[in-house]
Amino acid sequence: MITLEEKKLREILAVDEITFAIPAQSFAIECSISAEEALPVVTEFALRIAYVCGTLSPVQIQEFFGFTKKETDAVIQTLLNERLIKWNEDELLELTPYALTRFQDSSDHLPRFFKIQEWNSEVVFDLISFSPAGRPNRLKRVNSFVELAARNVEKQSRTIQYAEQAFQEHFHSICKKNKAEIYKISAVDAGERFSIPLPCVFHLDLDGQVNIRRDIDNEAFKHRLEISEAITDALSNQNRPQNNSFIDFIHHFNDSLFERYVSNDAFDLRRYVQDVHLTRVVGYDTKRVTPLLGAFYLQNNADLILSKIGDEILKQEELLVKKDSALTPDGGSEKMDMVPILEKNTVQSGLWLAPQLSLWARTRGAREFVQKIDRLLDSKNKKNSYPVGTYVLISGRNHSAKERAFKYRDQFQYLFNTDICLMDGKLELLLIPGLMVCVLFHFHLEHQPISVPIGFISSEQEHLKIASMLLSESTHSKQIFSSMHNNENVPVAQQGLQNLLNLISEVDLS
Repeated sequence: MITLEEKKLREILAVDEITFAIPAQSFAIECSISAEEALPVVTEFALRIAYVCGTLSPVQIQEFFGFTKKETDAVIQTLLNERLIKWNEDELLELTPYALTRFQDSSDHLPRFFKIQEWNSEVVFDLISFSPAGRPNRLKRVNSFVELAARNVEKQSRTIQYAEQAFQEHFHSICKKNKAEIYKISAVDAGERFSIPLPCVFHLDLDGQVNIRRDIDNEAFKHRLEISEAITDALSNQNRPQNNSFIDFIHHFNDSLFERYVSNDAFDLRRYVQDVHLTRVVGYDTKRVTPLLGAFYLQNNADLILSKIGDEILKQEELLVKKDSALTPDGGSEKMDMVPILEKNTVQSGLWLAPQLSLWARTRGAREFVQKIDRLLDSKNKKNSYPVGTYVLISGRNHSAKERAFKYRDQFQYLFNTDICLMDGKLELLLIPGLMVCVLFHFHLEHQPISVPIGFISSEQEHLKIASMLLSESTHSKQIFSSMHNNENVPVAQQGLQNLLNLISEVDLS
């Protein structure tokens, strides 16, 4: 059980979230079970008295319970019908051998009676550990989630056999009847297959050597060894690129904050995170730039970015209101760097250039993040003729971009793939022209498949111009193909993207 402080620390040090897809299947199980049957209170007490006393007369039963003769006769008749008591030679009542064994087999000398009854239900097992999954969220298939596979391939082809074994092993956690046991399994019928989403957050661990830990907030799966092994297998296939272009990233954006943690071309990630994100004793010189650790779509980062977009929109609207009325003391118009862009479109769409990392944005949070940005921008763009939204560019070389883009068709409304490669494919940009830019460099630790995204959020004109220049130069004469699922909207979306790229290319870079 982690403490509140530990949870808060993990949120601050979170670097990414990946949702894994656990293969699962439902099974219709029919069986007979022997279940403990509770006796009526009077019946049980009459038996317990007979057990203690050895024999009883009807008068004794009547006097003990305070019954009428008719009520006493009814109790005795019930006990006789259930073969729990019998008349002996002295015309007294005593326990039958069957009832006597119910006491003798009981550890507390209380009668235990069992009854064979039918039990039918649908049971869901994950197909990796074959443990019961309760009533999970069911997904047919989500391409963006990372699919897990069992090390034992037989588990995928012989699911009925493994399900029957798992049902016997986990019966007491599946069937909640008291003291129930399996008497006979009649049938196990395989039902639909689906996936169970399992979000996993990765965070920095600064104790000892800098490392990346994973945190699964799901009690049903977090302690299952087979699931943990499957996640490790899924991550082990990832490339671990070098950080050769990190110095170029620092110099390109003229980032003195990062530069102070570089010595002999080596970046001190631990000291940077400690100073900038934990203790916050070091930061940027201007409030218009905010350091960022972790993926854009992590909850804390997403809330921060959306908040800053909203703030910048308000500032932008105030500038437009002042444009016609604000004058300097010498009578000239007040200088506003953003006005040339703002006059063309009050608020622009966004362009999100993805890094060349196969695990990027493989969670539902990325989709929700884009949708929130789109709603925020769309509310300020009612007069635009082209669709307002976040245009996502998936980068890659050769055919890899198309393969990667396919994984994100269910994630993003406006999705395109291209052969753009910025800083070895480790640069990630989210640009809203004239408004704000979010920049991340995906820093890799040795032997770690998960990158550590580090960067900043900025509304500084210098950063906006640098980002615009990078995108303008990289998209010039490059082929950009639509990867949208709904073909009817492709032409309109392509025009919207082209308008956005034209706008970016017109930025004064002098």
